[in-house]
Amino acid sequence: MNKILIDKKIISDSDNVRIEGNKITFLSDGDYFIEYVNSGKYKLNFIINNDVNIIECSFNNELDNNNKYTINDGNLIVRKFYDNKTVNEVIDIDLCHSGSKVNYKFSNICKENENYTINVNHKVCDTESYINNKSVALTDSKLSYAINSNVTYKAINSVLDQTTRIVLMGDADTKISPNMYTPLDNVEARHGSVVGTFSDDEVFYLMSKGISYNDTLKLLIKGYLLSNMDIGHDIRKRIIDIISVYWR
Repeated sequence: MNKILIDKKIISDSDNVRIEGNKITFLSDGDYFIEYVNSGKYKLNFIINNDVNIIECSFNNELDNNNKYTINDGNLIVRKFYDNKTVNEVIDIDLCHSGSKVNYKFSNICKENENYTINVNHKVCDTESYINNKSVALTDSKLSYAINSNVTYKAINSVLDQTTRIVLMGDADTKISPNMYTPLDNVEARHGSVVGTFSDDEVFYLMSKGISYNDTLKLLIKGYLLSNMDIGHDIRKRIIDIISVYWR
């Protein structure tokens, strides 16, 4: 897998990436792993001209990001996991080529204060966006989402899809704002937003099999967060180890 590290500057061990300042251009189809290895304020522009799969991670950082994915051609899949101290992140996704598609899958554990704004801009016809956020909010945390899907007059026959779910693990201050702005009738637009806990039926079923309450929560949280993450063994193990620290 092609690896890119964000450590105040951009470090890549791949010949399939061109780096110009804060701009990262993916030169071929394939899988890319991006990790923020330090806290910081980042403003990155990912240029997509192919079919690109990105796994993006950050662990125990304080992030203030304003990043853009510019999809000139091809399809983009982002699988993203955060377990940070604080986050203030603005994401812009520009769909600039007819037939292009983005599938953005984000999972995180919020323990302090995190704010996310995701702007999806359909600029031409026949574009598709699928935004799927899955969060776990710990006690006394603050978490907010604003997801804005924007359609221009040129973006006929486009698909806009948003799903955001926050699972509460105690008292937390959470907010989801799903927004869709379109001047057109001939688009598909749908969204779903849920804030709550795991259902009693899910918990009861696992405990009826002799599984303890804490192990039940751990299993449910693993399945919930990892269902967004089709990833390799190493990153999967890191995420499972983090979950095991919170729910022993």
